[in-house]
Amino acid sequence: MKKIILLGSALLMSTSVLFAQSTMSGNDARIGIKAGVNLSTLRFNNFNEASSLNDATKQNVGYNFTVFGDFGVGNNFFIQPGLSLQNKGTKLQGNFAGITGEQTYNIMAIEVPVNAVLRIPTGQSGAFQLSAGPYIGFNVDGKSKTTISNGANSGTTEENLKFGSKADDDFSSTDFGANFGVGYRLNNGFMLGANYGLGLTNMFPKNSRSDDGKANNRVWGFSLGYSF
Repeated sequence: MKKIILLGSALLMSTSVLFAQSTMSGNDARIGIKAGVNLSTLRFNNFNEASSLNDATKQNVGYNFTVFGDFGVGNNFFIQPGLSLQNKGTKLQGNFAGITGEQTYNIMAIEVPVNAVLRIPTGQSGAFQLSAGPYIGFNVDGKSKTTISNGANSGTTEENLKFGSKADDDFSSTDFGANFGVGYRLNNGFMLGANYGLGLTNMFPKNSRSDDGKANNRVWGFSLGYSF
């Protein structure tokens, strides 16, 4: 009888330890960092040249770096605010009016995302994480690089980008949108994730166009991180 009681107690303790390792309660909090690669484009619409620009658009390779906090609000459900450095932009390649070339826009933005995260434990190894939430971004720096590969004007030029709402600005200074993410976090704190950023703000400056033309950010992000 004693052996049965001891065995039952041991099993109960093991189950409790496993559940504690697999569950994030409403009282838990932790901080973390993650960094990785962005594949970004601008999606154009509502003006005559939009279709040809979209056909010429290629993904621009950038990077991301984020510091975040996890604050439990229920079992395996938490809120994750963060502060993020995001390298976005787009690349255009093709032949325009007989000129073959490539134009790249690199935009550096400081973002504040706030995601709701659902954690799905997978036993002792870790847990899948599904996330979604809004972000606001502030474009702080950027460059355009134009390379012409044929004709008398062939060569490469670079210019600093200007952000604001004036007619001579290149892009809007702010961006608002939504993030959707999936990832896996090991119980030792290391994690791997993928994120899709859906920009909702028109990146064309407010007073730069006479039509309803729009350009919206579309960003795939992949990252490695650690939380503790």
